[in-house]
Amino acid sequence: MIRIASRRSLPVLAAVVALTLAACSSGSSSTPLPSGGEPPSDCARVENGVIELSAANIEFSAPCMVANAGEAFTIRFTNEESAPHDVNVYPDSSKGETLMDGEVISTQGESLDYAVEALDEGEYYFDCSIHTQMSGTLYVVSG
Repeated sequence: MIRIASRRSLPVLAAVVALTLAACSSGSSSTPLPSGGEPPSDCARVENGVIELSAANIEFSAPCMVANAGEAFTIRFTNEESAPHDVNVYPDSSKGETLMDGEVISTQGESLDYAVEALDEGEYYFDCSIHTQMSGTLYVVSG
């Protein structure tokens, strides 16, 4: 037997659906890590203003990167295979706004330095525009 919701329960149902959709939206702005939270240990971390990242076997060398809030930094990116790759940074996975648009590297063994302007504390999204399965999180943390 199928039960149809009464007219009184429809506003409640609509509110639940709206909250669920809002929670699942990928267009949210960057959000800081929880208080005392730490980025995963397998992230590429900024050292002397530079994050080392590479691509091989159609994947990044690290699933995430860590930079310091309020400090510009460089992503030193090396393509370790013949497939072309790049790195791009966005506020979130909707990619509605580009924060850093890296040049494509088509030559195996070639490296480029991508300059990234200082960012506020929070979580950002990065990817390879050519291979969309290549993506990760950029954690920007207070120093």
